[in-house]
Amino acid sequence: MATAVLPSAALADEPPALRPRTVAAYAATAGPTAMLALPFSVYLPPYIAEGGAISVALVGLLFSLTTIWDGIVDPLIGTMIDRFRPGMGAHRRWMLTALVPLSLLLLLIVTVGNALPFAALFLVMIFFYSSFSLYEVAQLSWGAALVRSPADSALLYGARDWFTKIALIVAFAAPAAAQLLMPGVDLQGRIIAYAGIFLVLAPVALFAIGRVPRRAVVAEPGIGWRHEIRASLSFPPLMLLLGVQFLNSFAFGSLTSLFIFFAASVLDLDQQSALLLFASFIGGALASPLWTMLARRFGKPPMMILMGLLISSLLLATLAQEPEGFTQAAFFSLMLGTGFVGLLFTYSMLADLIPRDAERCGRNRSAFLFALLNLMAKFGVAAAIAVSYALLDIVGFDPQNGAAAARELHLLFVLQPTASWMLMIGLLALMHRYMPRTPASPAASL
Repeated sequence: MATAVLPSAALADEPPALRPRTVAAYAATAGPTAMLALPFSVYLPPYIAEGGAISVALVGLLFSLTTIWDGIVDPLIGTMIDRFRPGMGAHRRWMLTALVPLSLLLLLIVTVGNALPFAALFLVMIFFYSSFSLYEVAQLSWGAALVRSPADSALLYGARDWFTKIALIVAFAAPAAAQLLMPGVDLQGRIIAYAGIFLVLAPVALFAIGRVPRRAVVAEPGIGWRHEIRASLSFPPLMLLLGVQFLNSFAFGSLTSLFIFFAASVLDLDQQSALLLFASFIGGALASPLWTMLARRFGKPPMMILMGLLISSLLLATLAQEPEGFTQAAFFSLMLGTGFVGLLFTYSMLADLIPRDAERCGRNRSAFLFALLNLMAKFGVAAAIAVSYALLDIVGFDPQNGAAAARELHLLFVLQPTASWMLMIGLLALMHRYMPRTPASPAASL
């Protein structure tokens, strides 16, 4: 195993707070994976289902199997980042290694993914997921090596969250523009327009990678998987955080995997669905700096509880009064997006826990722990997709005639994420006492 730490001599020369240019550059490196996380939960399931090569029931199975693969490969990726390619700049080398296959596999998925047979698409997706994980875990663990305090972690990952919201607004503007300029454009046309923004974000990330200060990855002997698992299981805040990540991702995955069907069958706004998604990420971008400020002032668990209550209330309100027309639906999407900031909190909470975990284990496991956190996110989204599509099949929902089961779809869209967030709030209440509460110093502000 390894430790991603700065040597003490270099640490003494570091300024006590993060520089604004470091925060900005680090945030920009998240662009490629930030935008690619959503097609799997928003566009790809209906895109694959509409292609006809794979049935609706098999779509859920496909995402479940790829997540099982993630359960095997993600911890290995974290261990690999921690243990190999030691020395300064190892994080950036892993990110650059992952970017090429990520780009090529994205092109394959959005052009012929809906026509591939089950086995071929499964192979393509597991390689895509592996490249995705390699880039993202290296990027996240690099951030943990940069922070010095809970205020730093809230600032750094808050800026990362804000940039990902901006990147998603730009990305979702593409299918929205496609719908406006080409009425009747099919789902494949929308997802190709979405993926095209990768051609912008990837060069931005390449430029930013060279501007983030390097941190050392120093290889150390491993302690064995049995002890690794025991060390993790015996650390209560880590176990609670993994549960929080799963439940928040399950709720988010439930919403995003059903949003296209909800817009078409319940709101009768199929031709404006991309615009509604666009509005939700505008809401997230507007709210992210405010959430960051509040998290630095009041702590991250309370803010995540507030987030869950906010979105659940908005969803439950639609059972009493559905949004009518595009204007009301857009406002609803805008408000819904203000609460989509869960990763800001979970990533920064883990960054706060990593030094305490290192004290317990004798070395830093940052990449391994971020791989576990990402794994819980993928498990949550994949479980949501599998459960959602299974329940759609049970209630007899047909994408070609969604109005026939619109009420059942609406209940599923509201109640499934709400139940998950209520369980998450219970875990956060237990976790709050474990988290450090250090007030932000003036020097830590941008």
